[in-house]
Amino acid sequence: MDDGFLIRQTLSGNRNAFRLLVVRYQRPIFRFLGGFAVEPAVVEELAQETFLRAYRSLSAFDSSQSAFSSWLFTIAKHLVLNETARSSRRLPHVAVVDDAVDAAIFETPPASEQVENIERSSLVRRALEALPTPLRSALVLAYMKEHSLEEIATIEGCSVGAVKSRIYRGKQLLRLRLAGMEE
Repeated sequence: MDDGFLIRQTLSGNRNAFRLLVVRYQRPIFRFLGGFAVEPAVVEELAQETFLRAYRSLSAFDSSQSAFSSWLFTIAKHLVLNETARSSRRLPHVAVVDDAVDAAIFETPPASEQVENIERSSLVRRALEALPTPLRSALVLAYMKEHSLEEIATIEGCSVGAVKSRIYRGKQLLRLRLAGMEE
């Protein structure tokens, strides 16, 4: 079932159809929000608020303007930016964004590799937290492998060229920060 069908079903009163949209986008939204250096409990609250706002505003969604996923991620982005602006605390408990780090967590390598993986993911988290928000947001969206450059541009409210530039600059800064942290 495509998003359009589920949206039409939801608008006609079928709440189960929206539940399917939540199931479809729950993990990507959690991973996206987790890339913004907020506590896991806050990520959960923001994800719930994202879906609640989407449900309440579903009748205003225009599929000719953007894909549902882009619209949903835009809602999540605004919520997390508002939260991080409100909160001056920077917490180290950040959800891991990169699939490679996810694989390191879910596989059970030898203990020495586990320690190395934990140290590496901690370095990546700290380096990612230090990036400016536009660069971090573009990297999180790009490396989740959930969105095209065009979708990221819609979510970020900028051109595809700006997205490419943000991803490039973000990767360069991330490399520099990681190199500086490892020394």
